Parts: sequence; structure tokens; C-alpha cells
Amino acid sequence: MRKEIQLHGTDKWKSLIPISFILTWSSGAIFVKLGLQYANPFTFVFLRFLLSTTLLWMICLAIRSTFPKTVKEWGYIILTGLLLQAGYQIFYFFALEYQLSPGVLAIILGAQPVITAFFGDLETKYDQWLGLFLGLSGLVLVVVDHISAPNFTLFGLLSALICLGSITIGTFMQKRIQLSQPMNMAIQYSGGLLVILIFLPFFGGWQVEWSPAFLMSLSWMAFVVSVGASMMLYFMIQKGDLTNVTSLLYAVPPVTALLDYAVFQNQLSWIAGLGMILIMIGLFLIQRRGKIL
Repeated sequence: MRKEIQLHGTDKWKSLIPISFILTWSSGAIFVKLGLQYANPFTFVFLRFLLSTTLLWMICLAIRSTFPKTVKEWGYIILTGLLLQAGYQIFYFFALEYQLSPGVLAIILGAQPVITAFFGDLETKYDQWLGLFLGLSGLVLVVVDHISAPNFTLFGLLSALICLGSITIGTFMQKRIQLSQPMNMAIQYSGGLLVILIFLPFFGGWQVEWSPAFLMSLSWMAFVVSVGASMMLYFMIQKGDLTNVTSLLYAVPPVTALLDYAVFQNQLSWIAGLGMILIMIGLFLIQRRGKIL
């Protein structure tokens, strides 16, 4: 009998998925920043993909997941993976490598719900648009505050914007995929791993300093974020309204900023704090309608 991973349970259990996603996704920028102290971006992301892909294929073998049936389906899944995984991950690392702080990177990526609502075909209510506007206003305040910082680099900001574009387009494409999540992710990660392997020699080559801190960072990103958090995100994309699901990213910046301050002492000004308040109000208005699961 064919087995597939299915997330079932009570509504109370399901409510833990968005909360768990926010906490694990928010931690990503912190662990990446830590890991980049011991490896260059491409080495780090290659090792992350290698471990994540290996685990996902092991899961697929264990549950006997079925493969896509047509070449078109294979191509669509691979292209989606190149955006959601390779494009997103590579420029996420570049943004941090080129002096964009984890907190501000998370806030820029929080613009995804606005783009999703604007270009999506889902009906967005007036109060949700107000929430999106407030959230976007909060993002602008924080980003403008950061641009004035002395360590700001244009390439860091550009990398963050490319990262944002990749995950937004990839999310629209992912909504249409009906394949089981382990197999879907295994194929996408395999494509991303191949892209990283091709470009690795041209972007710093193999540079890594093995240490307990690096191993902790790598393990967290490979297994907890890349597999755990991503699987939760894909599940919510499949079951919920895109605007509501992507708006969860509005909750990521405050959590990431707190972790950013606790670990790296990167402080945000009162302007950025005001931006965060607007983000949280916007998130509340958005989630009053529609569904996440």
C-alpha cells in the first residue's frame, strides 16, 4: 500500500502550524548570519541543500512517494524549485553577506503579501487592503531607516529584492502543484543543488571552517528550516488563501529583529519600531478574513 505524508488532526493541532512556521522561519536569518562567519555563501548553501535533499529523498523512499507522471509536470516542479529554492536561497545569502542585517532582510521579504494580493486572483476585502497598506508602510519606514546606515550596500539591497521576487513568483507556481510534499520538495531541492554545484567554483569556491557553531547553524538551516519550515509553508500554500498565508511573513520581522538584537546586538531605531507596529496592525486586519488552513 502506498503511503503518503498527510497532516491531519484537530483544529487546535493545526493552529500550531502557523505559529511553528513563524518561529522557525524567523530564526533562519540569524543562523545564516552565524554560519556565514565560517563559510562563504555558496559553500554554506551547497551544504545546506545537500543535507536537505538527502533527508527528503530518504523520506520519499520510506513512504514510497510516487514520481510526477509527465515531462511537463517534471519541468514545472523543477522551475518552481529554481525560484523557491535556488533563486531565493542564493540571494538570501548574498543579502546577508553584503551587509544587510537579518532583521531588515526579513522586513523586505515581508512585502510578499502585498505583491501576492495585487497580482493574485483571490478576492481581497477592503480591510485586508488596509492591512496590506499599513504593513507596506511599516516596511518602507524600516527600509528607509536602514538605507541611511553607514554599512548599507546597494548589492545587498538588490539581492534582497531578487530574493523577494523569486519567492513571490515561486509561491504562485507552487499553489498549482498537487504532488505529495516530500516528493515535490525532493525534486525542487535536487534542481537547486545542481544549480549551486554549477556556480560554486565561480563564487569563492570551497571555503569553510568547521566548528561547533558552524555545524549547529548548518544543521538548523538544513533540517529545521529547509525541511521543517518549508514543508509547513508548502502545506499552508496548498490548503489556504495565498494572501493570508503569505501575510504570515509580516510576523517574521519582529521576531527576527528580537533575535537579531539578542545575538548580534543590531538595534533598530524608533522609526523602525513604528514600522513594526504598523506591520502587526496590518497583519491583524488581514487575518480577520480568509483562511490559512
